[in-house]
This record gives sequence, structure tokens and C-alpha cells, in this order.
Amino acid sequence: MIRVLALPILALALTGRTAAAQDTLTVERLQEAALRSDPRAKQRGLLRAATDLRLAVIAADRLPQLEINGQGTHQSDVTRPTFGIPGVAVPDFPKDRWQATLDVEQRLYDGGEVARRRELEEARHAESQAALAVTLYELRSEVNSAFFSAFLFEKRSAEYDALVADLDARLAAVRARVEAGTALGRDAAEIEAERMRAGLQRDEARASRRAALAILADLVAEPIDTTVVLALPSDQPGRAEPADLVTAAALRRRPEFDQLRQSRARLDREVAYTSAENRPRVFAFGQAGVGLPGLDQFRTSSDAFWQAGIKVEWRPWTWRSAGRKAAAYRLQQDVVATEEKALGRRLARAVVTDLEDITRLDVALEDDERIVALRAEVERQARAQYDEGAITTPDYVETRTDVLEARLTLERHRVELAQARSRYLTTLGITSRTASDTP
Repeated sequence: MIRVLALPILALALTGRTAAAQDTLTVERLQEAALRSDPRAKQRGLLRAATDLRLAVIAADRLPQLEINGQGTHQSDVTRPTFGIPGVAVPDFPKDRWQATLDVEQRLYDGGEVARRRELEEARHAESQAALAVTLYELRSEVNSAFFSAFLFEKRSAEYDALVADLDARLAAVRARVEAGTALGRDAAEIEAERMRAGLQRDEARASRRAALAILADLVAEPIDTTVVLALPSDQPGRAEPADLVTAAALRRRPEFDQLRQSRARLDREVAYTSAENRPRVFAFGQAGVGLPGLDQFRTSSDAFWQAGIKVEWRPWTWRSAGRKAAAYRLQQDVVATEEKALGRRLARAVVTDLEDITRLDVALEDDERIVALRAEVERQARAQYDEGAITTPDYVETRTDVLEARLTLERHRVELAQARSRYLTTLGITSRTASDTP
């Protein structure tokens, strides 16, 4: 009897010693690895590079603009003087004309258009980066789901391992008693059938754990050995009253709120850009070229020419197009405000659910531990009775199964509690615990 009890204890001791030497993974570490390894993480640099290129294009509008133009025409008629001056012969002007010019234009005043375009481009970039952060943040939930599934199946597998080891020892003892004639063959068959069922459930748990680890390995883009040790997070989220959750500052840590703020900022820049639409613009220009005729219309041969000056462009009346554009952008800001309120309420509801789950599971764990202790005591007595032949094999197997189910329920509630806490922090947008986060 002592040797039978020593086998599971020795196995657990060796398992614990091996686990201490293995790598330990936490859900926070896996989340950060998933964010770094996701292909979309490269979009940050790509978005910045694209924005820099567009800003360079906008900056080029302040530089002199060069343009080469050429034109050749044939016209049906030309100017013919009808007056005559004695001794002066008026030549016949050619009907074929051509001209090639180099035009230069320098912006002197644009009403702030270029500056506002730069501000708008930066606002669009910030909005794109915020949208990317929202997309990547969803990886945390995927990691949570796979991590806690792997942890739960790991515990289930360990419990079934212990059960299989115990039943193997029981089966060996019963077979010895059958050979001695003190037990029936069906007793050995009962234990062997239960042992095979426990083995199948253990294999199922191992397969499910391997699948969850494979998902984690794909998320972090690194291989994860099946012998890895998973550690539950120790974060203890602070409590909040449900009535205060809508206005809780913690909710504003979610990247969705930053995206909405960037959207409002971008719409502000859109409104500012439309305000420059009706402002006057002043340009300096110059033109040099050669043509037939040149600026001297009375020449019958090609001639070089140039001219320079200042021009003003102003559209004082645009049929209120700028005002309508600004009004449309302000309406979009109102839409963003409603989205922000709806998001806050949705997250508040989610947080309330998480807090209720945490409270419920905290209480359930105390009851689970008590149930496990009671079931273990019943199983200990049943083992003694079974060894003395006072109860049948099915009765003993049933009490042993009750202990297993109680332990599995305890482990499941522990994992659910850790998952609820992690989900609570993820919902709030809290990615790491700091002193200010600790209640």
C-alpha cells in the first residue's frame, strides 16, 4: 500500500523538478511577442514612409514650378493694315505660327494652403497609425483564448496522468488478488476499462493542448515545445462600481478611443483646409521663349522673348462650397462622438460582466477546494474499504472518478478566473500592471 501511494508522489516530484528547469511562458509575454511578429506590425514603417513622401510632394509646391510649352498653328487669316504710309512697305505676315517657352512660377502667398495640407496629412497619418493599433490589439484576445485553453488542457492531462498511474497500480494489485483467488476477474476488468477510458481522455486533452500551443506558436511566429510551462498571470484587477464605469479613466486606454480622437483631429484639419479655399493667392511668374512671331507682331522671322510679373488668383464666390464642406466634416465629428459614447457603454457592460465573473469565481474556488478535500477524504476511506474487500470495484472507481471531477472543476474555475482577470485588463486597455494600477 505504501509503494502504491509513493508512485504518484514520486512522479509529481520529478515533474515539478523538470518543469522548474523548462522555459516558462506568461500570457503577457506571448501577447507582446504576437504583436511584434504579426506581419501587419511592419505597416507602421510603411505608413510613415508613405506619409513622408506625400509631405515631400506638398513641400514641393513652395518651390518654383517649371513648365516647358510648345505650340504650332496655322490660321486662316492674319492682321493686315488698311492704312498706307508713303515710303513704308508693310510685309505680309505668315499664317504659320509657332512658339516654345519656358515658364517659371513661384508661389508668394497661398493663404496658408500648403501649411494646412501638411497638417491634414499628418493628421491622416496619425489616424492610420491608430487604426493599425486597434487591429493589432485584437491579437491579445486571440492569445488569451489559446493560452488559457492550453493551460486548462495541461491541467486536465496532468489529472488524467495521475488517475492512470493510480489505476495502473490498482490493476496490478487486483490482478495479483485474482491470481491468489481472493478477487473476481470482473474486478480487474472494471479497473482496466476505467483505466482505458482515462487514457483516452488524457490523450484527448494532450491533443487539444498541442492544438492550442500550435495556435500560440503561429501567433508569435516561433516554435513552442510541448514541454513548455505555462504560468497564470498574477494580476489582481481593481474593483470599480458599475455606475462609475462609463466615466472610468481606465476605459479610455483602449486603442479605439485613440483612433476616435485622431479621427476628430483629422476632421478638424479638414475644416481648417477648407477655410483656405476662398483666400487669394499671389504668384510671381516669368516666361522666356522663342517663336514666330515673338512679342513683336510685325516681325516675319522667329524671335526670342521674355516677360515677368506678378499675378493674383482669387475666387471670392464659390457658391458656398467651402462652407458646405466644413459643415459636412462637422457632422462627421458628431458621428464620431456618438461612436465614442457607444464604445464606452459597450466596454462598460463588458467590464461589469468580467467583474461579476471574477467575484463569482473567487467564491466558487473556495467551495471547490472544500469539495476536493471532502472527495479526497471519501476516496481515502473508500480505498481502505476496497483493500479490505468491504466495497466493490465499481464503488471504488466511482469515488475515484468523483475526486477527478472535483479536481478538474477546481482547475477549470482557476483558469476561468485568470482568464476573466486577463479579459478585464484587456477590455480596459491595460497592457501591463503598474503601481498606479494596483488597488
